[in-house]
Amino acid sequence: MACLGTDQRVNLAGLPRTPTIINVWAQWCAPCRQESPFLRAAVAELDGVSFLGINYNDPRPDWALEFAGLAEWGYPHVQDQDKVLQTELGIPGIPTTFFVDADGRVAGVHPGVFESEEQLFEAAETYLGVTR
Repeated sequence: MACLGTDQRVNLAGLPRTPTIINVWAQWCAPCRQESPFLRAAVAELDGVSFLGINYNDPRPDWALEFAGLAEWGYPHVQDQDKVLQTELGIPGIPTTFFVDADGRVAGVHPGVFESEEQLFEAAETYLGVTR
């Protein structure tokens, strides 16, 4: 996958083996924008958890890069403009958040928008066993 805003390629299977929260989003998605502060809070409060954003099916990667900056997401993002991961991950729509354990297994999936920080933190505890 290409990093958002660059031509640099990333092998998702080669990422470090740490508990990871992967959020699938697009800049045109209102629910994705709604939950963006909750993701920013989780990055600040969940020690030992990695984060990855997947900008998905987004026709304007330049706008997506701008939105990620405005949302103050301080974690890496890759782009999947062609929905390559839809079949592999079973993405039902966006936003979707995957919780991947330290062994690289998907421990849980949250399809749809997070309605609060607390809901996101509860999912991280349930699926990854991490607390703030």
